[in-house]
Amino acid sequence: MPLVKTIQDFLGISAPHIEKPVEEITNEFDVTKFNVPIQQFEWHEFFEPDLFRTWNEELKNSLTRKEKDLWSLTGKAVLIQSNDESDIFNILQKVASDVKMNFARVPADQVASLLPNARQKFQKISPAIVMLDAGSWMIEEVEPGISSSSSDTQGCSIFAKDLKEFDCDFPVVFVACVKSYDDVSKNLLKVDAFDRIFAHESPSAEFLGNRFLKLFDLNLLDETIRNSVKKVGLLLQSEYESRSEQELLALRLKRLANHESRTINFNDLTDFALRGLQEQNRLKPIKVDSEVRRKTAYHEAGHACISIIASNGENVPDYASIVPSKNFEGVVFESLAYYDNLDEITYKFLLLKTRIALAGRAAEELFFGGLNISSGANSDLSSATRMCFRLFAYSGFHSKMDGQAISASNLAVLNLGEVDPLQYERVSKDVRNFLEEQYLYVMNTLKEKRVFVDAVAQRLLWDPVVDQQEMKTLSEQHGIPIAK
Repeated sequence: MPLVKTIQDFLGISAPHIEKPVEEITNEFDVTKFNVPIQQFEWHEFFEPDLFRTWNEELKNSLTRKEKDLWSLTGKAVLIQSNDESDIFNILQKVASDVKMNFARVPADQVASLLPNARQKFQKISPAIVMLDAGSWMIEEVEPGISSSSSDTQGCSIFAKDLKEFDCDFPVVFVACVKSYDDVSKNLLKVDAFDRIFAHESPSAEFLGNRFLKLFDLNLLDETIRNSVKKVGLLLQSEYESRSEQELLALRLKRLANHESRTINFNDLTDFALRGLQEQNRLKPIKVDSEVRRKTAYHEAGHACISIIASNGENVPDYASIVPSKNFEGVVFESLAYYDNLDEITYKFLLLKTRIALAGRAAEELFFGGLNISSGANSDLSSATRMCFRLFAYSGFHSKMDGQAISASNLAVLNLGEVDPLQYERVSKDVRNFLEEQYLYVMNTLKEKRVFVDAVAQRLLWDPVVDQQEMKTLSEQHGIPIAK
């Protein structure tokens, strides 16, 4: 995705400030290396920004009145809990621009170099908002003036003490962004240190999808994207969580459209999510033996068909492909919308996920015989085993959860991560029995719906990328009901 608003000029906002004589500044410090030219944003570009808009007004009031007590209420050091640091970086630029403050950003390994007198070092550009990148300085101790580039230790209790100093005439507001404030030392979470905490919610799928599509000329997008805003957002949530990653994806898609002189479709998004954004040499395609390619098609068809059948037509894959990459021969991308509607992990969910995972290997056995089963199911079997083990060992699940009496026999669960040899063997035995039972179910189901599996595999051999609509059409043609 290109930078917001495509290739937008960076505009520096010069904030008014009062200069003190140089001799009054204890330590000379080059703040220019941290100064950030402010890029312009609008509030509608951010998800539910009301919290920051309110803070915006509080900052304006404090800057005008210059009262110590008012600054204490506004927040002189703010901690923001968010999963997207790049979005917070942009929000802070918007705030700084609105309130006429300068903006600086300090890398984590340079935070310790601000000590002592951290705020005083930024007086030359005050009033200013200074973003401090999260790092070990939030957890460990440090000697003043030593950065992590020359020492393994950083500081929090000394920094917290340093943060008590605040000049209303030369206001410098520190802001840090973390995924969880539980990762921050309690020495920093106190009055006159980081004493204001904002929780920034992750954007909804609809918001992400709409914001993403606004980066494109709509004529560049086909109907599989234009009519699937939420699904686009769900993919972004799943594979491209941060705004900066989404920007890279959009730019990569534009390059693809330009290079191939065509519109962009949803399969393009899925393909990049699975294979990465790197551009590869197309002159030397990966060569696949025809029999291996055929087996891959039936392997992926097994996954796709069981996904649909075992979910009663609710989990129709968004994408299936036998175009090989360095990481896989083929792939099935399950329905994003289906998983978006799930609120909890249930035994029904375990059954479905296990059956889908086993279906590729089962299809190989059914269509090619036991002697020709490949090692292509390694990751499928591994993930199914790990998932079952966790739910059996830690959540009290049992292979016979549909029977109340037997379900009650596995309620003495282990603490997460604690497995002694005896309990390991007990749980592993139950997992093996469960996987065997589910494999037999999958084999019987594939045999019963063999014509459907064969049709999906043949479709993949003819067209190596099959989307959700094509999968629905094939299902309906073979009497497999699709949930509405």
